[in-house]
Amino acid sequence: MHEQRKRERVLSSLALAGLVLAAVASTLYSARLDLTSARIFTLSKAARGLHAEIPENVRISYFVSKSLADRHPGPGAIEDFLRELEAANEGKVRVRIVDPGKDGSEAEGFGIAAQQMQVVERSEQRIALVYTGIVVEYLGRHETIPAILSTETLEYELVKAIRAVVSDAHTVAGLLVGDADKSLSVDYRTLSGTLARAGYEPREIRRGEPIDDDVDLLFVLGNAAMDRYDAAYVDAFLMRGGRVFFAVKGVDIDPEYGLVARPVAEGGLLSALSAYGFDVRRQLVLDQSNLTVPFQTQTSSGASRIQYVRYPHWVAVDPRNVDPENPMTARFAGLDLYWPSPIALRPVAGASYAELARSTPRAWLQTADFAAGPDDQSLYALERDETTGQYLLAAAASGSFPSAFSAGDMPIRDGAPTVPAPPSAKSADTRIVVVSAADFVTDLMTMSDSGFNASFALSAADWLSSRDDLIAIRTRAVADARLNRIRDEGLREFLVALVYAVCLGIVPLGVVAYGLARSAGRARVERESRAERGGEA
Repeated sequence: MHEQRKRERVLSSLALAGLVLAAVASTLYSARLDLTSARIFTLSKAARGLHAEIPENVRISYFVSKSLADRHPGPGAIEDFLRELEAANEGKVRVRIVDPGKDGSEAEGFGIAAQQMQVVERSEQRIALVYTGIVVEYLGRHETIPAILSTETLEYELVKAIRAVVSDAHTVAGLLVGDADKSLSVDYRTLSGTLARAGYEPREIRRGEPIDDDVDLLFVLGNAAMDRYDAAYVDAFLMRGGRVFFAVKGVDIDPEYGLVARPVAEGGLLSALSAYGFDVRRQLVLDQSNLTVPFQTQTSSGASRIQYVRYPHWVAVDPRNVDPENPMTARFAGLDLYWPSPIALRPVAGASYAELARSTPRAWLQTADFAAGPDDQSLYALERDETTGQYLLAAAASGSFPSAFSAGDMPIRDGAPTVPAPPSAKSADTRIVVVSAADFVTDLMTMSDSGFNASFALSAADWLSSRDDLIAIRTRAVADARLNRIRDEGLREFLVALVYAVCLGIVPLGVVAYGLARSAGRARVERESRAERGGEA
């Protein structure tokens, strides 16, 4: 008995010593297991390797009010991330946490404004002013993230901010609106804000005017109002090595007049795209993978009503139909395309092409009798039997492209300056992205809860700027959280029927069968017990 107690004391002492040593070790070493599919809690290679890009130390100041940190989990997670980034970069990144307290002059001097927050103390509700923003400083220069409350996009924003402040360079993204019924300030606020928050400098470019030499990449947003004269300036930009994102259409939809659809006029920007190897056809793609859209209609009495329509003109791109190898779609989060047209690639010598996104194989076309209004549902599928198939909706290319005006037939416009001839018959090495749905980057994306459309446009901007590692960081945090993953009508109907059968048939019958089996088993046991006792009850 004495030996047993002695062994117990020794084992208890060893266990206690092990716990103490583990506690000490945890203060010196740490490890984390990231089981998320996109590795969103693990520093990317780009973030871990920043020290190789930084000649001198970078200081990161996180301005956060203590009152906010005490009430919200976000600041703690942000501080943990910053400390991990600091530890991974061999002393080249220094982090400090600053509580502005009552004097926010330092934070405000960097462009971090106070935010209002409701707090309740001693049963009293009041409004408190709090700060939560990050400043990256390098050799007297700085970049500011004015408001941050989670780590969802923090790694992407920080890596871009550090690179921008070290290189002292900003990427200018020109935004050229090519539809007469749209404007940058009204229809593209979400896109402009997304680019600005990602460190790009959005700049409006007007149709039919030269594009500034300091513009790094160009977004052409729509094409219905662009003729050859307008296209010539885009061509000149491309010929000097400019990178271009084209959001174009083959059919123009007029939302002001009952969604009347008309093919885009011949000879404008689409002709230029054809010279680069992208044939955007003047047709509409409709798909069984689509969105449900609320339309406001009028009854016969003149009253307004909201009608929800399964709308095959708004195609929800299935993750199975994107290129998993291209960085823009490698971690596909979602893409909703409004009134897309089919693209046919006709590769030109000196350029390589990639098919980014396609419809499902159960898509079809409208080629002549266009019907897009909510009252025209019976006409949507008139050409379905003849045109069912899979269609290309987004593509990219890199390399050298021939000028659309290499023949020297430069367009003229009365009262406008003469367009200069292209500087060469072929462009310098450059990149192009084409999406055949001009409206997918308008603010319609907020109505359909398609925020990932802006994310795709930003990924395209990063790819055009040759920043593939940034795409990999940012797309880890973007996902389609809507509960509509199954968009195929046939599959959805089958699964709904299966759920009804399981819940209302198989499960109840299983419970009944189990109960009968248990009852029969008990009766059998009772009979056997009585038999053993000679038939006594």
